[in-house]
Amino acid sequence: MVEEEAKERVKRALLEAGLDHRVEVEDALALVESKMPLRRRKRATNFPMDWNTYHDYNDIEAFIGMMNLTSGGYLREEVATITGEGRPLRVVRVTDPTTTGPKKKIWIEGGIHAREWISPAVTTFLIHRLVTDPSWQSILRDTEWYLVPVANPDGYQFSFAGDARSRLWRKNRRVNGVNGRCKGVDLNRNWDLKWGVGASGNPCSETYKGPTAFSEKETHGLQNLMRQIGDIDLFITFHSFGQTVLYPWGWTVKPPANVKMLRRVARKYTDTVNQISNGSTDYQIGGSGPLYGLASGATDDWAYGELGVPLSYTIELPDDGHYGFLLPENRISSTVTETAAGVYCMASFIANTGSCASRRTRNPSWAFRRPSPRFWG
Repeated sequence: MVEEEAKERVKRALLEAGLDHRVEVEDALALVESKMPLRRRKRATNFPMDWNTYHDYNDIEAFIGMMNLTSGGYLREEVATITGEGRPLRVVRVTDPTTTGPKKKIWIEGGIHAREWISPAVTTFLIHRLVTDPSWQSILRDTEWYLVPVANPDGYQFSFAGDARSRLWRKNRRVNGVNGRCKGVDLNRNWDLKWGVGASGNPCSETYKGPTAFSEKETHGLQNLMRQIGDIDLFITFHSFGQTVLYPWGWTVKPPANVKMLRRVARKYTDTVNQISNGSTDYQIGGSGPLYGLASGATDDWAYGELGVPLSYTIELPDDGHYGFLLPENRISSTVTETAAGVYCMASFIANTGSCASRRTRNPSWAFRRPSPRFWG
C-alpha cells in the first residue's frame, strides 16, 4: 500500500524506529484487480447466495428475503436503522418458534468493516445453517440468535464499486465536513466505552472515531436494538484477517475479571476449527489490547462493559496475512464451514446441549456470572 515514490522514505522510517519488516504483497492493488473478474461471473441458479463467490449487499438482501419466506417461522427480520445512503441495516432473529421459556441469546455481527468480505460470507452461512440444517435447528430449542449480516451496508456496497481502491474501503460513507473531502467513520471505533483511546480524530484517517460516540446511524441503531433484546449471553463480531480470537479489553492491557471463562469458551471454537480443518487452520487466543494494540470504541468491548455480556469476542478470520483482506474465493467454502462448526460448539457449550455441552447441570451458573454494566474491572 506504500506508493513507489514513498518506498525509500518508509523503509528509512522503519529502520530508524528499529522495526523489522518484510513485503508480503508486492502490489496490493494489482492483486485486487486480478480478483475482480471472479466476482462478476454469472451464477448458474436463481438462488441469490452461494459460498463460492463474494456477494454484494443486494444479493444479501435477496438472500435474507428468501430465507424469511421459506423458514417456516424460524426467521424474523428487524431493521436497526436506515443508513445515510438509504439502505436498511437488517438484524435477523432465528429461533424455534414452537419452544418457549428462557433461551440463551447469541448476537453475531458481521461486515462492520467494508473490505472484510469474508465476514458477511460467514454471517450469511450461519443464517443458512440455522434455517435449513436439522442438526442446527435442534439447538434452536434452547437458543435465540440475532445476526447482523452486514453492519456497514453503505461501506460494504461501495467496496463492490469495481475499482481497486474502493475494494479496500474500511469505514462507512459519512460525509465529513462542509467539502466532504474525506469520507467515513470507522464504526468499530464509534461505540461508547472509553471512546477515543487508540482511535483518530482526523476525518481522513482509516480509524476516524467520528465526532462523538454513537454519532453514526449504524452504531446508534444497533446499540438501541441490543439494549431492547436484554441479556445477551454470547457476542461475536467477525473481522478479518489474522486468525485470532480476541476478548476484552481493547482499551487496556488489563485482563477482564472472567478471563479464564473467556479463554475456555474461546478454546471450544479454536479446537473445533483445528479439528475440522485437519490442523490447517490454527487460531491464537488473547486480549485485544495486548495482541493488537490499544484501541477503544469497538463493539465487543461495549457489549462486555456496557451491556454486561459475559462472553464477548472479536474473531479475526483467515488468513494469517498472506492475502489479508483479499482472501481468495476458493477459500470461502472452507472458511465458512470451519467457522460455523466452531460457533456451533460455543453455542452448544453455553446452552449445555448438543455436541459440546458441559453436561454438569442444565444451567451451569459458573459459566454465566454476568458482569455488571459499565464493569471495567
